[in-house]
This record gives sequence, structure tokens and C-alpha cells, in this order.
Amino acid sequence: MFDKLGGLPAHPLLVHIPVVLIPLAAIGALAIAVRPKWMRSFGWLVAAVAGVGFAGAMFAAQSGEAYKETLEASGQTITNTLEDHAEMGDAAQAFAAVFFALVVVWVLFAWWRRKAGEEKVTATVKQPKLIGILLSVLVVIGGVAATASVTVTGHSGAKTVWESKK
Repeated sequence: MFDKLGGLPAHPLLVHIPVVLIPLAAIGALAIAVRPKWMRSFGWLVAAVAGVGFAGAMFAAQSGEAYKETLEASGQTITNTLEDHAEMGDAAQAFAAVFFALVVVWVLFAWWRRKAGEEKVTATVKQPKLIGILLSVLVVIGGVAATASVTVTGHSGAKTVWESKK
């Protein structure tokens, strides 16, 4: 299913989804963390971008596996660099999932605080402001980690391609 798109290998096309959207979502999350009033306007947008970035990471990983199987079936040797890249892709997918989950929890918590009101929220959970701050810090850390993982994975993939061109 994820082997080809428009007659071309799908993997080099699909990797651009997480490579662009994960860092973009991380920047959006950082902006909201710095300016919490932006949560109301941009929180769901950042969650959606992180979600599409995560979906892109899953598609990229699946298409990469399909591409690797195609290479193996054609008798090509799979280099250690390519094996490492595949493992990094799995890690990038996991980091993207955690980042997306954290963003969703953060946005939902902020939405609940707005809808229920601070009094009701404080009666349910102790120190909602501290929880909000903790969630924002975790989201920013998750965004940095997911961005770093996607970047390192992309670099590894590019290195694999250019290594084979020599």
C-alpha cells in the first residue's frame, strides 16, 4: 500500500510530512507556552498539525519498510546506515506520538479550565495553574525531542541515499 505514489517510491515523498509539520507544531506549542492567551485561538490548530505530523511519521515509517523490502527483493544489500535509519524512523514515530498525545492533553486541559471555570476546576484538581504550566513544559520538551528525532532520522536517510551515490 505504501510502496509507490504516482509511480514513484512513496517514502521520499511522505517523509516531508513529519519533517515539516513536527517542527512547525513544536514552534506553535512554544509560542502558546510563551503566550498562554493564544491557546484559545491556536491550541486546536497546533494539536491538528502535531496529529498530521504524527500520521505522516507513521506513513513514512511504513513506506520506508516497504521500500526496504523492495530493495531486499531486488537483491540489493541493506547497509548498516539504512538499518540504523529504519530504527531511527521507529523512534521518530514514537516521539511524534508522545508529542501529539501531550499536545492533545494540554489543549483539552486548557479547554476544560476555560469551560468549567477556575472555581470548579480547583475543586476537582489541586493547583490547576501548576498542572497547566507542567503540561506546557512537557509539551515543549516533547516538541523539541520529536523535532530532534525527526531531524536526526532525516539526516540519516539523506546520508544513506548519498552514500549509495558514491
